[in-house]
Order: sequence, then structure tokens, then C-alpha cells
Amino acid sequence: MKKIYALSILNLFLIIFFISACSKHVARISRTENIYPDTHRKSENTTVSYTLPIIKSTGKTEQTQSKGGVTISAEITPFTATREVKQDRKISYADNSQTGYDIYEVSNTPEYQVAPEDINFKIRIRNNEAVPLKLSEVGFAIIIDGTQWSFPSGYLDDWNKGLILTGFEKEYMIKGPQLQGLYNAQVVYIFLNGVPTSYDEAGTVTKKSNFEWYFECKSATVEKQEQITYTYESEPIESRQCAKCGGTGTDPQAYKCPDCNGTGRHYNPYDKKTYQCSKCNGGGVVRYKCPECKGRGSISYPKSRLPNPISSVTWNGWYVTVVTNPKGADIKFIDTSTGEYRDASCSSPCKIPWYCTSGKSCPVIIEYGGKSVKVLPYKSDESQSPKIVVDFTGGSPYVKTGKEAN
Repeated sequence: MKKIYALSILNLFLIIFFISACSKHVARISRTENIYPDTHRKSENTTVSYTLPIIKSTGKTEQTQSKGGVTISAEITPFTATREVKQDRKISYADNSQTGYDIYEVSNTPEYQVAPEDINFKIRIRNNEAVPLKLSEVGFAIIIDGTQWSFPSGYLDDWNKGLILTGFEKEYMIKGPQLQGLYNAQVVYIFLNGVPTSYDEAGTVTKKSNFEWYFECKSATVEKQEQITYTYESEPIESRQCAKCGGTGTDPQAYKCPDCNGTGRHYNPYDKKTYQCSKCNGGGVVRYKCPECKGRGSISYPKSRLPNPISSVTWNGWYVTVVTNPKGADIKFIDTSTGEYRDASCSSPCKIPWYCTSGKSCPVIIEYGGKSVKVLPYKSDESQSPKIVVDFTGGSPYVKTGKEAN
């Protein structure tokens, strides 16, 4: 009996020692945060060039010509370059601060489009003769470097339908060859053949005249200094219902209960009674999480991935309860994912995960009634403290438990 009593006393002392030892320490917590490179591309300087045709009269012919009672002018619509931005969208690296989204990079590249795409001739005709002028009776020809250009079907429909009454003036836009055909051309010649310019009293044509214009073609290469810029867009990661479990998150296949071996019952040899198996509730079978979707019911298909981390930071700490008098103080502590302060999700009294890393101080910031104090969770002997207590009822915050930081 004395031996048993002695062992009981010894066990009691061990328990008291263990409790005393544990009370001097706090449960440590730790986490490692990866540091990722900035994958956002900066603007890039670029040179954008385009070729602009320059077509002007050679001086051999007048722009406006009068023959008989008909006056005709011809000019070529000038070419202009319009700045546009070409966008190219492609998958980019994921953003570690924005989980659940795919990130797309959009490059914005300036370019210039020369318009119009075809050479356009503006022909203005005034008819001062006593007889209407039918343009279908007038031949229209475009000759480029000595070669006559053939009008595609429909190009001269408006011209052939044209009718200019006595004393009236009309303007016609005639579409010519495409722009590419003019880059290497030297001379463009417009020829109107057989324009009625004189009539007798009966309205019969007594004279026909030809009108012609010469234009010289050149091209100039224009260069512009521009910037390619990059923007980033996020879209929720594509998620589909799990085909194996139909979205339930549970494996459709039932398995024999390992505790009762499928019987649904347990026999207790001590009281010689049979009890219902608690694992399968007497059914003899159990079901597990779906192995395909891990019990989520859906499967995500991310397209972007995180870049390789360039380094990592390990944060160590413990849970700290912040108590203030009066209650309701605002609390800020360092967020390990950003290394910056963030607001706690509660006001005092509040339990927060306090972390710090090598080379940092990481005090908890406690604010109440316009007063603020920074406190580290350490006791006066520099040992770890699971609690911070601050009194705001005086002229300045008084730290009762914890170590005030500068």
C-alpha cells in the first residue's frame, strides 16, 4: 500500500510539473510564403511604319477643263492613315493574390491603316448644253503606266446610269484599282472619250471631245514612335460538374464497412449483446469522398499557373489574445501573404495569429478613441506571451501585458 501511495504522489508531482512547464510556453505556429516575380510586362517602345501613296497632278493638264458647253474636273481622293490598336489576348501567369481566376495578358500594339483601300476618282461634271448629257455614251478609261485597267463588274454602274440635265452639275465617285497596285506606279492617266460638247437645233451631236488628266504617283514611308502596352484581365477558372459522382461529391460505389465487415452489427463479448455498427449505422456499407473531385462535386480546369517563386519567407509566431479596457479597440497585425498590416476581423477582445520574420519587429497596432499603441507579445523577461492587455482609460495607453514597441 505504501508503494502504491508513493507512486500516486510521484505521478501528482509529474502532472503539476508538466502543467507548470506548459504554462510558460505557447504553442508555436509557422508558415512559409513564397515570393513571386512581377510577371506584368512594362510598356515597350516600338517603331511603326506604313507606306502612304502621294498622287498629284503632273501639270500637263488642268484639273478643271471646259470644252463646248461641258465643264469637267477630276481629282483623286487623298489617302490618309488612321491609327488603330491591335489587341492580342493570351493566357498569362496566375496571380497568387487572386485565387480562383485565370489571368490573361492583352497586348495593345499600335498600327496604321491607310484608307481608302482603293484609289477613288472624284469626277464633277457641269452641263451647259441645251441637251441632257448621257454618261453611258461617254467612255471612261484608267491607264496606269501605259496599261489600261479593266473595271470589274459593277464599278461603273452609277456612271452608266448618269444623266445630267441642262444647267445642272453632278459629282461621281469612281472606284479604281486597289492601293497595292499604285505603290510602284509612276503615272495614272484618266481618259474620258467621246463627250458630246456641241449640238445642232435638232439636238443632234455635232461634236464630241476627249478629256484627259495626268497624275504622278509616289509613295512615302512614314515612321511613328509608339508604345506597346499590356493590360491584364481575369476570368473565373472553368469548373465542370464531376462526371463520376454527378456533383454530389460522394463516390457512387458503396464499400463493405471495415468495422463490422458488412454485417451492420457488433457483438460485445463482455455483456454478450449485439450493437448496431456506428460507422455504417447498421447498413453494412460505407461511402467515401469521390476520388475524382475529392468530395467537391466539381473539377476545376485552370489554364494559367503560378510562376516559379524567386524566394520564400518563413513566418513564425503564436496565437495572441488582445484585451483592452474599454473593449472594442481596433486591431491591426501583419498579413504574411503581403508583409503589410491589415485589420483584424474582430475588435478587442480578439484572438489573432501573430507572426513575425527575421529582421522585422511586427508589433500589433491597437487603436481606441484616437489613441494608438504598438505592442509586441512578450513579457518583461522577453518570454513569449499569449496575451496583450492595454488600458486606454488614462491620458495615454498603458500596456499591462506585452512589450510596448517604438
